[in-house]
Amino acid sequence: MSSDRGTFSERLSRLGERRRADYAPLFDGRPEVAIANTQLLPDQAARLATAYGYRYARTRGHKSVRERVFVPDPDPAARYEALPPGTPWEVAQAHPAFHGLSARAARNHAAMIKGERKPAKLVPVMVVVALVAGGMVVQALTGDKAVLLVPAAFFTLLDVALAAMIRAGFRKQRQLEAEAEGLMRRFPPHGFAPSAS
Repeated sequence: MSSDRGTFSERLSRLGERRRADYAPLFDGRPEVAIANTQLLPDQAARLATAYGYRYARTRGHKSVRERVFVPDPDPAARYEALPPGTPWEVAQAHPAFHGLSARAARNHAAMIKGERKPAKLVPVMVVVALVAGGMVVQALTGDKAVLLVPAAFFTLLDVALAAMIRAGFRKQRQLEAEAEGLMRRFPPHGFAPSAS
């Protein structure tokens, strides 16, 4: 009953921790682990994978339900940082990846963001949406069809939202890469704080 108390963010944090504990046994040395975004948030999945010596490989699925696929990281430094398979969650939660002290976790998350960005699909869509909106505005002004200004405004806002989404992805990726570089300088040679594990 006491676990249901606290602020919303505290309850959400406890729920995320329980979920990570539920999915930690999946990283038992198998060649591929898939975690859907409905099971764990992308950053939580990347940290959990990093803690057990896995790296992001690809994303399966479309639209709202996606599975992030993680594979064992062949880098010897990743094995040095990784917990042994079967490590209980009570021990694993002290790993540097869960405390923002692992360059590999930051790079893993940045690779996930980069891998899920699809500019080859989004840019043509944005161009078509802009052309449709422009055509509607021209038709509304020349043909006395003011009702076309409403969908034109919608398509313009959609284009702005898509551009903002792409920009936010680039910014988050750069931020994570800078964080990883800072951790590599702070904790040479592997970029994680061994004292936290």
